[in-house]
Amino acid sequence: MVIECIINKKDSDFSYCINKAWDLAKKVNPKRANDSLNVREKNVIIIDALGGVLAEYGWYKYINKEFGKIAEFTDFKDSSSQIDLLLSNKKTIEVRSSFPRNGVKFAICNERYNFKNICKYNNLYKPSEIDKDFFAATLFKTSKEKLLIEEEIVFYLIGGSTREMMMDKSISYIESLTAEDDLNKFKTDYKVVKLLNALDILGFEKYIESMGYKKLSN
Repeated sequence: MVIECIINKKDSDFSYCINKAWDLAKKVNPKRANDSLNVREKNVIIIDALGGVLAEYGWYKYINKEFGKIAEFTDFKDSSSQIDLLLSNKKTIEVRSSFPRNGVKFAICNERYNFKNICKYNNLYKPSEIDKDFFAATLFKTSKEKLLIEEEIVFYLIGGSTREMMMDKSISYIESLTAEDDLNKFKTDYKVVKLLNALDILGFEKYIESMGYKKLSN
């Protein structure tokens, strides 16, 4: 089970995400992202950040719709310590986004080319105040190049992995890669769990319920 998210360009939600993507880009790379750019140059930079912002917003809306207002956004400090969502019990969720070229179904179901749920290796094995508790996966049906063109953007909340799953060597491994949603575009060691071995949305909901939260009745 996955959750489909659809956002229309005319929605106020979309305007919010556009503005947040631009603000995020300026904080991550102020030399590249500045207000002197022309519209085309600015849009290229916004697109780089927009997928992550939309994914974060989708998870935020979904969690609070299903469990009440238990999740909030966090202020951006730097890319290494970014925590996307904070639950009311102080547990943290890092949101990741990808744009599978062969479609969402292929990314989830193909065993050989199965997409990955990732977290930075250093963040997992060097305990600090930025530890993450859950790593949420998001896959886009709308291609990255069309995020500012299509009238509707479609993406899916897939599920993800707990911190314990990321440390479980029977299902996780280390891979050096450049994450698609990393605005710095640096190759980094990541801990990886294939989506085949990750939790789906039902598994995620059970994870939330295991912390004492109750799902709202529909």
